[in-house]
Amino acid sequence: MVIPPSPFDYVPDYVDVVILYHGFGYDCVRNDYKVIRQLSFANVTDDDDDDQLPHDRFTAGCVWEMYSLRSNSWTNLQFGGGIPECYEVNNKFYLEGMCHWWGYQDHFIEHLVSFDLINNVWMMTPPPLDIPMDTYDKLEMYLVNRELFLLNGSIALISNYPQTTTFYVSILIEVGKKETWTKLLVFGPIPYIRFPIGIGNMSNILFQTDDGDLAWFDLSTHVLQKLGVNVQGRFSQLVVYKESLIRIEKE
Repeated sequence: MVIPPSPFDYVPDYVDVVILYHGFGYDCVRNDYKVIRQLSFANVTDDDDDDQLPHDRFTAGCVWEMYSLRSNSWTNLQFGGGIPECYEVNNKFYLEGMCHWWGYQDHFIEHLVSFDLINNVWMMTPPPLDIPMDTYDKLEMYLVNRELFLLNGSIALISNYPQTTTFYVSILIEVGKKETWTKLLVFGPIPYIRFPIGIGNMSNILFQTDDGDLAWFDLSTHVLQKLGVNVQGRFSQLVVYKESLIRIEKE
């Protein structure tokens, strides 16, 4: 099957487009697989020429689209207000009919964004107040590092303040509600740790160390075990999967 182009895939010469894929998941009601993506448009002309540009669909700033495998087509998703974007390889996953990602608006406003693939409904959940305000001098919540994970089938958020290795783990109780996070545990400080990458099947957290090594941290024993694998940058990803008996139909 060849995926057809979206109407927004054909852009004029004066427009530059950036595509960010935010979700992939299964609609159990329609037996359909779907993809969620965002397209952002920017003019590539000089500022003096902006007044000469036509006012068309590409001046909207950005659009959200959903691809349906069953219909083999793209749908423009309509909504009111801005939807926070996710720029990272991690911080996004599918769970029980919904695509979730940790999104940012204006680099300072953060929310958990959840899109219901069955009802085409957006929901946003504000972040938890998981780090005590008196823990660090001049604590600014927008500077907190946050990583979104699945922990034993629940949505979990791991937070830490920059340049520190004490981590706060919170569990989400209900999507779209305020004060719906429950603090699960606090661990650390852990020497030589840089940032978390993902959580495995046994509730072990995969970290990257200061020297670029991968290491498992056992939540039950608090033991750090290096794996003998060295990586560079922040683009490592841990994927946990299970075999599915759902068949993808072919033409």
